[in-house]
Amino acid sequence: MAAEGQRPARTKPGPFTRVLRAWRVIGPEQRVCALAALSLWITMFLPWYSETGIAKNSAVSQSLSAWGAFSFAELAVLLVSVAVLALLFARGERRAFHLPGGDGAVILVAGAWVGLLIFYRILDKPSAPAVITGIQWGIFLALFAAIWLAWTGLRIRRTHRAEPALADDPTVHLQNRPPARRERDDEPVAVPATVRSARPEDRPRDEDPEREHRGVTREDAEQLSFELPRDLRDS
Repeated sequence: MAAEGQRPARTKPGPFTRVLRAWRVIGPEQRVCALAALSLWITMFLPWYSETGIAKNSAVSQSLSAWGAFSFAELAVLLVSVAVLALLFARGERRAFHLPGGDGAVILVAGAWVGLLIFYRILDKPSAPAVITGIQWGIFLALFAAIWLAWTGLRIRRTHRAEPALADDPTVHLQNRPPARRERDDEPVAVPATVRSARPEDRPRDEDPEREHRGVTREDAEQLSFELPRDLRDS
């Protein structure tokens, strides 16, 4: 029980809740990609090969899934499907990391690579002595799922969806970042040049020097006329 004045500790959500939240966050094209990766993983439980042998003078046949004839190609299918699902789950939880070329390019290359490996396994079936190996319908569905996965990667690349920002990543502690610069009251405010030019001290002075007032010289005094008007002269 939490002490008085303290918040109760938050319970960590379970895996199902986290997956559901991630599914709601990712975009529509990412959801289609998740379905393609999940279908690629499901096809590994379907019959990929059939083996027919002779035991006690009778033909015996059995179907093998990808797990029954596990090799490098089946391992690549498993890793790609799990890696794509993990990538989309991380994007749903707003994990901020960058992949070379973007998520769409990586998924496109992974889907195309898996498709080539499955096509190689169609041509080069697992063999055993005194056993005839055939191809079952499950491996064709796996090839279709790989092509679908590559197409969804191309679609994600064309949408140009931005990667989650570092500020949205819940695993990154933002306290260590330098705080944003804020204007304080005691800091001088930058004044535009047009406003500064209007200040009296910034106005340009006149190029001509101010003319000084000179006194009356003797020459000026001699040029003065002291003649009296006629009416005053007659009196």
